[in-house]
Amino acid sequence: MPRSARIEGYSRRHRFTAQGSFGAVLRGTRKLRGHHAVLHVTPGRSGASRLGIALTRRLVPSSADRNRVKRLVRETFRRHELKAVGLDCVVALRQRFDAQAEASLMAEIRAFFDQLCTTPSR
Repeated sequence: MPRSARIEGYSRRHRFTAQGSFGAVLRGTRKLRGHHAVLHVTPGRSGASRLGIALTRRLVPSSADRNRVKRLVRETFRRHELKAVGLDCVVALRQRFDAQAEASLMAEIRAFFDQLCTTPSR
């Protein structure tokens, strides 16, 4: 498949590749806080935003639920225009994950991404 055919892809340039590499983003000062999640943001490389997902067993005890949350967050990022803004973003949960609140969690994260795209100053 040609490279241009995967506009909505999630390639390596949109990920933090090394273990612990998004620690600087977590220590940064800019955070968007919601009821379910916190989105840590720092200016990154121009042209491609990167996404990190910080989930703990304390907040999401089931590995199947952790994988589901990660997959849903990546899918939301993959289809969003934030991918081309050039920010480094890390999503972390604020409270224990409830599968019944999954839709509201994803809506909150999508709203964070929308807010970052419409904010003029980074």
